[in-house]
Amino acid sequence: MTHRHIARRSLLQTATAASLAAPFVWTGRTFAAEQITAADVGGAPGAAIRKAFYDPFEKATGINVVGVAHEADPTTQFKLLVDTKSYIWDLCMVTLGHVGYLSTPKDYLEPLNITPPAGTELVPGTLTPVWFGFSVFSTILAYRTDKFGENGPNNWADFWDTTKFPGRRGLYKGVAGTLESALMADGVPAHALYPLDVDRAYKMLDKIKPHISVWWTSGAQNTQILQSGEVDMSDTWSARAFAAIDAGAPVKMVWSQGLYSTDGWSIPKGTPRADLARKFVSFSMQPEQQAAYSSIVANGPTNEKAYDFLSPQRAKLLPTAPGNIKNLQLSDESWWAKNRAKQYERFQEWLLS
Repeated sequence: MTHRHIARRSLLQTATAASLAAPFVWTGRTFAAEQITAADVGGAPGAAIRKAFYDPFEKATGINVVGVAHEADPTTQFKLLVDTKSYIWDLCMVTLGHVGYLSTPKDYLEPLNITPPAGTELVPGTLTPVWFGFSVFSTILAYRTDKFGENGPNNWADFWDTTKFPGRRGLYKGVAGTLESALMADGVPAHALYPLDVDRAYKMLDKIKPHISVWWTSGAQNTQILQSGEVDMSDTWSARAFAAIDAGAPVKMVWSQGLYSTDGWSIPKGTPRADLARKFVSFSMQPEQQAAYSSIVANGPTNEKAYDFLSPQRAKLLPTAPGNIKNLQLSDESWWAKNRAKQYERFQEWLLS
């Protein structure tokens, strides 16, 4: 089955309230009375979501799922479709940071009304009344073993130590995660990061700035610079480092220090297909489906029983594996929701200084 992603812009331009509310929607296969539209991140993760969640859900329930790719920050689109009651989405892939924007001052989120099955063990903080997180990603350090062997940088202090670990460095050209890495490099314990001491972080960033060879801006670029050897070490999103490893690059992921965040599902308030969307969210909690997803992309499952369906070799590459997540700090999305705009502006000014 193909990954049926529909262009967001086309939908917004052509859809009307009447057609959106129509009980029958053409899916390319047949007319279906029961159908939901899910907005995800698209690309390779979107294809993995189709294979691990959408298609099995359709087979199990008879409810069709149309996947559409949303923009990097879907909150504006999310608010618009609720305000106009043009429900082109019935659920959306968002982070807890997005949930913060969608909860106050106006509530845009439909209650999930979901109780996990008895015996379900979820990663703490991945189920709220309006959001279920199913895909954990992390910000960690990675380095090339052809440069350092097995004795490369093991934490952010090592990354900042250009004398002990000389080499070409990459660093994310974005403020979230970068400030935290700088503070951990300066000795701040991960559990004591928030609220961030921003001035202290910039003092550390001033020290490393002359030594950054590549300021990467996308996950694809991060994979490329690690894979090609353009840098010897870099901060990375774990799935992107894995992509380089999977392509044969001599790259090692370092799990001794880092952050993690979670992508999950929320339902737009008022969608007439909320109950169908709830069925899908419940389905995405199943350990077999989460394991299927994490066997395709290197994001961690949130149902800990998913590891019963994953090999030990695969598990060690995932953020929520017990040996990895114990060293990762949950990113404080509530702090970032309040401070992101201000810190983004300061970071851009610092880059240009």
